[in-house]
Amino acid sequence: MNEELNLREILLVLLKRWKLILLITSLCTIGTALVSFYLLTPIYQAKTEILVNRSLDSTVESMLSVAEIDSNLKLIETYRVIIESPRVMERVLEVIGAGATMEDLLLQTKVEPVKDSQVISITVEDPDQGRAVLIANTIAKTFQEEVVKMLSMNNVHILAEARNNPAAIPVSPKPILNSVIAFVLGLATSMVVVFLLVQMDTRLQSEKEVEEYLGLPVLATIAVIDKKTRKGFRQPKVEEERNEYEKAEA
Repeated sequence: MNEELNLREILLVLLKRWKLILLITSLCTIGTALVSFYLLTPIYQAKTEILVNRSLDSTVESMLSVAEIDSNLKLIETYRVIIESPRVMERVLEVIGAGATMEDLLLQTKVEPVKDSQVISITVEDPDQGRAVLIANTIAKTFQEEVVKMLSMNNVHILAEARNNPAAIPVSPKPILNSVIAFVLGLATSMVVVFLLVQMDTRLQSEKEVEEYLGLPVLATIAVIDKKTRKGFRQPKVEEERNEYEKAEA
């Protein structure tokens, strides 16, 4: 019974302060949506995939052995490090032009192996989709050339190049997702604010609270009379006095 009463009191508190809850939640949701749509810069993504494989003789067809596949898989981590090395990135910077640093290039580039495969994906994020495509493809081609020079191996093949897509959707920001998160956080924040206000309010709000606080029964209560009601009480008296005055004048 006590638990039901507590739940009921919580609901009553929330209903009593619904305007404050609505205000805080609306401000958070609308503010986040406006920032996501109009202030944050859209970021586009481009991805190139490369295959780590052995060099095949153009005149002899043969199947890869298990040992060769295992060897190629072990090379993938080494290749990932080479892709992110200054030797490759400096050449990429020369191609894409000024305005970027190696630190910026590394931050916007993600190199990771595709699980259970001999494929490495190179993902680049940039506000300019065309620039993202250029960077991703340049990294792949530069790496392919550098592997031949450094290791005398021709076992890297470009599996899929990044391409421009006029209908591409930015990967960030995500206004709808951001707005939903802001709504939930705003709702939670507004409830916390309401309960803090209730805890800080030391006034006795009901007869029950008075009895619990003083330990004495309530014998009588004084009703709250609003302005409209008070005006209704005063009006008959004013009319009565006016009538008596008019009679006396007559």
